[in-house]
Amino acid sequence: MNLQPRFHLLTIIFFVVFAIPSWLAVRALAEGIMEQWAVRYAEKQVLYDKGRTLQPILREVALSRQLASSQPIREWARKPDDAQLTRRAVKEMENFRQNFADHSYFVALLSNGRYYHNNAQNEYAGEEFRYVMDARNKKDAWFYDLIRQQRDIHINVNPDPNLGITKLWIDVLIRDGNDILGIAGTGLDLTSFIKNVVEEGSPGVTSLFVDHGGAIQIHRNQALIDFASISKSKSQQNTIDLLFEREADRKAVLAAMKELEIRKKNVATLVVQANGRRHIAGIAYLPEIDWHEITLLDLDVLLPFSQFTGILVVYTLTLLGILLLFNLSLRRFVLIPLQKLDAGMSAVEAGSDVPAQLDTLGSGEIGRLMKRFAQMARSVTVSRRDLEFKVQERTIALERLTKIDPLTELLNRRGMSERIEAELKRARRETNRLGILWLDLDGFKEINDQHGHAIGDQALTAVARIIDATIRPYDVAARWGGDEFLIMLYPTDEDVLLSLGERLRLAIAASHAVVDEAGRPIPLSASIGGHIAGASEQFNNVLSQADRALYAAKAAGRNCYRTTHALAGSN
Repeated sequence: MNLQPRFHLLTIIFFVVFAIPSWLAVRALAEGIMEQWAVRYAEKQVLYDKGRTLQPILREVALSRQLASSQPIREWARKPDDAQLTRRAVKEMENFRQNFADHSYFVALLSNGRYYHNNAQNEYAGEEFRYVMDARNKKDAWFYDLIRQQRDIHINVNPDPNLGITKLWIDVLIRDGNDILGIAGTGLDLTSFIKNVVEEGSPGVTSLFVDHGGAIQIHRNQALIDFASISKSKSQQNTIDLLFEREADRKAVLAAMKELEIRKKNVATLVVQANGRRHIAGIAYLPEIDWHEITLLDLDVLLPFSQFTGILVVYTLTLLGILLLFNLSLRRFVLIPLQKLDAGMSAVEAGSDVPAQLDTLGSGEIGRLMKRFAQMARSVTVSRRDLEFKVQERTIALERLTKIDPLTELLNRRGMSERIEAELKRARRETNRLGILWLDLDGFKEINDQHGHAIGDQALTAVARIIDATIRPYDVAARWGGDEFLIMLYPTDEDVLLSLGERLRLAIAASHAVVDEAGRPIPLSASIGGHIAGASEQFNNVLSQADRALYAAKAAGRNCYRTTHALAGSN
C-alpha cells in the first residue's frame, strides 16, 4: 500500500480514536458549565420572583390585619346582636373594601357563626350578612380549623361553595386580648394572580408555590392546586409528589424547604427530574405568608446543547488539521495557539478579560477559532457584567423594599429594629446611652374618618418631614406602624431627649401643612414617650419602657411628652 493511502488510513484511525473521547469530554465540560450557569440563574430568578410575589400579597395582608384589629370590628364581635355596633362594623368593613385590591372582604364571627361578605360590584350592599356557618358542615371546616389552630394569619386557595367563588384567601384572626372572636380578611382573584405572577416569565421557567408541608397552593395548571389544604389530611393533598418522578428528588426538595425555614440560607438549588427532563429547582422561603416558592428551569429549553453545534464543528475541523500537520508545523501553527486558547479560556472561566493578543494568533481554522472565541468571550464578559449590574440594582431595590416605608421614606419596623439592635450592642461597648422617642399622632383615626385616607397619608408624610428636619443628622427615625413613629438617639442623655421630644411636639402642633378639602388647616398634635436605655437593657424592654411612657403621655391628655425617668421619679 502506498504511503498516501496508508497515511489516510492512519489519519482516519487517529481521528476515530481521538474524536470520540474528545467529543465526550467537551460535551461533559459544556454540560457542567451550563449547569453551573443555570444554578446561578436559578438563584437570582427565585429571589426576583419572591419579591415580585410578596409585593401584592403583603399589602393585602397589612390591610387585613388592620381590619381584624379595628376597634369597631372587635367591639361588634363581642356584641354581634347590638344593632348600633353592627351598623358601625358594616361601615368599617365597607371602608376597607374600597382599599382592598379585589374590593371585597369577609368577616366571620365565632360567637354566632355569621358570615359577612361584599364584593367589588357592591352586590351585597345592605345584605352583607350572607349565611350562618356550622361546625358540622364540611364547607365551613376551614373556619373552625383555623380557630382551633390559633394561627394569626393564614393564606390558602379555597373555593367558597356558599358564595360560588374561588380565590386566594387571606385569613386573619380577630383577637381581643387573648380571646379569638372570629376571622376577617379578603381574597385575590386566583386567575389574575396566576396570570400576573406565575405565568409571567421566560420559556422553560415554571414557578409555583407550596405551603410548608409541600401542598401545592399556586400553579399555572389549576388542576394541580390543592384547594382548602387546611381541612385535609396529608394523604388527601396535592403535593410536590405530583411534580417529581423520583422519590429522592421529593425528599431533597422537602429537606431544602426545612433548611430554608430555619434560615440556614436564602435560596436552595437542586438538580431534579420532572416530566422526564432535567431541571434546576430554585427554592425560596416566604416567611411572611409561610409559603415556599419553587422555580423549575428546564435545562433542555434554556440551554439546548444544539447551540454548541458550531463550536463542535470547528473543533472537529481543528482536530483534523492537527492530525494532518507534522512536527514543527504542527507545533507552530496548532499546538502553541491552542495552548494560548486554553490559557484564554481559563482566564475567562476565572472571570478575567480575554488576553488582548488572543485573536491575532494562529491562522486558518485555528485563527478563526481564536477570533470567534475572543468575540464570544468578550460578549460573555459584557453580558456577565451587565447581569451583575442588574442583579445589584434588583438587590438594592429589594433591600429598600424590605427596610424603607414607601409612604414616608423613613425606615420601617424591620429596618429600625435592626438599627436599634446594632446600636444597643455599640452602646454597651462604648458605654454611651441610647434613647428612644415613641410618637403617636393624636386623633389620626378621626382625620381618616372625616377627611379620607389621602388626607391621613398627608398628615403622616407631614409629620415625617417635621421629624426629619428636627432630629440630629446622626439620629434615626422610622414609621413603626400606622400613625406611630420611632426615633432613636445615640449618643444622648435625659436633657437631649427631653429637648428633642418637646421640640418635636411643638413643631407638630404648630404645623399647618395639612389642609382639608376647603383649604382649612387641620390641626395636628402628637403624644410622645421617651426612654433612655440602661447599660445592659435588652431590645424588647427598651421598646416596652418607651411604650409605657407613650401611654402615660396619652393618659395625660395627649399633645404632651412623658419620659420613663419622670415616671420613675413620680413613683
